[in-house]
Amino acid sequence: MPVEALMDDDLDELAWLNLDDVSQTLDVSEIEHLYQTLELEEARIEVEISDCVEHRNSVDTRLAQLSALHKSVEATILLVKPMQRVIDATAGNAGAISGHVRELDQERVKLEHALNTVKETVELKSRLSELLTAMETRDVDRASLLVHEYKATSSDTLDSPFIAFASDSSPPRDIIAAATKELVERVTFMFNTAVESSNTREIGRCFRLFPQLGETQRGLDLYSEFLCAAITDKTRLAQVHTTYALRITRLFEAIASVVDNNFALVEQYYGRGYVLRIIQRLQMEGARRACLVLDFFEEERQVKRRLAQIQQVDVAKPRPLVKAKAEKDDGISDGDFKDIASILAEVVLIGRQVAAFNRFLESRAQPEALLLLGDPETQARVFLSTESLNKLVPLSSALPNTMHVDAQTGLVAHTQLTSRVEWLTNVYVELETFCVQRSMAKAMALDDTNELSGWDSAVISDVEARAQGPMVQTSSCVGDVFFVAKTALEHAVAVQQPRAVEAIAQCVLEAFGEFVRVMGQQAVEKWADVASVQRRILVALNNLDLANVYLQKMVDEVRIRLNTEWARLPETDKTKGQNAIDSLSAISSKLLQAQQHSIDQLSSSLLKPCMRSILQHSYRDIKYVLSDEEFNDVQSDNLFQQRFNLRIRKLGHQLRPRLLPSTYTLVVDAMCACLVYDWERAIRQSKFNMLGGMMFEKDVRFVQLCLEQEAGGVLRAKFAKLVQMARVVAEPAETSVAGVDKDVRALLANRVDVQPN
Repeated sequence: MPVEALMDDDLDELAWLNLDDVSQTLDVSEIEHLYQTLELEEARIEVEISDCVEHRNSVDTRLAQLSALHKSVEATILLVKPMQRVIDATAGNAGAISGHVRELDQERVKLEHALNTVKETVELKSRLSELLTAMETRDVDRASLLVHEYKATSSDTLDSPFIAFASDSSPPRDIIAAATKELVERVTFMFNTAVESSNTREIGRCFRLFPQLGETQRGLDLYSEFLCAAITDKTRLAQVHTTYALRITRLFEAIASVVDNNFALVEQYYGRGYVLRIIQRLQMEGARRACLVLDFFEEERQVKRRLAQIQQVDVAKPRPLVKAKAEKDDGISDGDFKDIASILAEVVLIGRQVAAFNRFLESRAQPEALLLLGDPETQARVFLSTESLNKLVPLSSALPNTMHVDAQTGLVAHTQLTSRVEWLTNVYVELETFCVQRSMAKAMALDDTNELSGWDSAVISDVEARAQGPMVQTSSCVGDVFFVAKTALEHAVAVQQPRAVEAIAQCVLEAFGEFVRVMGQQAVEKWADVASVQRRILVALNNLDLANVYLQKMVDEVRIRLNTEWARLPETDKTKGQNAIDSLSAISSKLLQAQQHSIDQLSSSLLKPCMRSILQHSYRDIKYVLSDEEFNDVQSDNLFQQRFNLRIRKLGHQLRPRLLPSTYTLVVDAMCACLVYDWERAIRQSKFNMLGGMMFEKDVRFVQLCLEQEAGGVLRAKFAKLVQMARVVAEPAETSVAGVDKDVRALLANRVDVQPN
């Protein structure tokens, strides 16, 4: 076993041994290694030789068996040769039979085709016979059905040699063509007769026969003409109305009803997508009739004259802020303005109805148009051609040759109504702009600030509020102005034209600029009595605060309305409209600036004198150099806090009913600023000891608490410096005041118990 194990490991080494290399080896260790390797190789060879000797008998036996098997194979070959000759002959016969079978299959196919041709020819002859009979008996329904079945006959049948058997006189193609032509004329005549007699059942019957005769376009066109005539009957009652918006509404409602009522019928007998031809025809009819209504509207309402009258008026000219009398400096009377407003209302309703009509047609046509996008051949059969569209436009309408059917929506683009909608939008913008400017100017001129109830007495800090009736805090112009602005923006959204929204939003911005200017002017006007001055300033503050609330609410509501009504408009149009509405938020900054300016005016005229008077009255006979006994007496009976609380409550009781809650908070904030300024100046001129400083700190905390209760919020920032000053004068002399402002630390010089450094 050791020899066998080593043999496998040294086989690779023996493979590279070379006798010349062995003979040249001189190293003793290598010679010994080679010697051991040769011994192992010798042992391996001896083992293999021993194995061969041991198995010699079995090898001889197998060789004998192989020799016997060779003889058996030779005998088998001799037996197979005759069989092979038979198989070769049989294979030749099978090939010949297969060829004959193939020929028989081909003959069978030809025979079946011939039988089918004969059968179809017999059927064709039968149908031709029935067709001729039906034509003689005027059975239009049966004849149309036979023509439809003939169209399903294969061309091989019509070209077969048996075709002469089908007809003894004329070729079947000629017979069918003549019958088809005659049937189309008959059905057309029957359709027209049924239309004249208003026989709807016969109209429907004829409409169903046209696709069987291969005249889908003729059937759809005739049916479209019938529907257009039906629309005329439905809208005839609306002609008695003098409101043109109602006429257009009735027209569009009639068309929508016709489309919905006939949609399934056309789809059933003509197939999906074919209703587009009727929708396009009804769209053109609606555009034509709507343009006629707009022409009458323009003429009867004298729109051109009103527009010329508006263009001659300088509506941007500032108007006196007094109650309007009978005189008019713009040349437009109240009656004229009412007429313009009524025209504007009709224009808005017409624009809304036109937009709704377009959205309705698009909702019905677009799904059908998408089905035909991949089928240009069907599109060509269904869509109205440019030539057909031009024939539907009156010769008096000078339109550019841009009408075409949009493959995406299935509707006609750039109809004659498109140009009239542009005209309508321009008219709307001019009328709405004039009405907004005129109405806002009138609202501000008729402002009732001077007539508000409850403002007879002036605000005085040392007088208790007298009992009086409920006070009206805002004037009429705020609600009127925002009603006008919101109504105009809702009109613009209803028209569903982005440029209309942009124009009206810009007009509202300019009008609100004038409103802010007027409110600011009220705060600086000079009046003989103090009560009038206070009333105009406080009412202006309330108006500006309320206007800011109304503005945000108006923007949010108009934006929601736009997103709802413009849901089916393109995203670019919706984005333009939203941006125009959002631009109105810029008014908020102007309102805040005007509000701050009014508060400054209120501070100079009322708050500063009041707060100074309250502070002086509260500090009467008050000192901050206190002994222990005086400190205890002040703690038990603080006259400063009592006086201040009494006076500030009196002032609050007079201001609170005059102001809105949010406005009152701003005014209290301004009161704090006035008080802190005067108080800081007074404290820098006062003397303290530590006990007096502690009392001053308590007074500051008390005043801050009183004003916070009035404001309903935190005023810590307003009193931050006073609190620092109180801490400086209340701390012991040896306490560090690091981190306190330099000017505050200077108060230490006012401490009588601290030696100057």
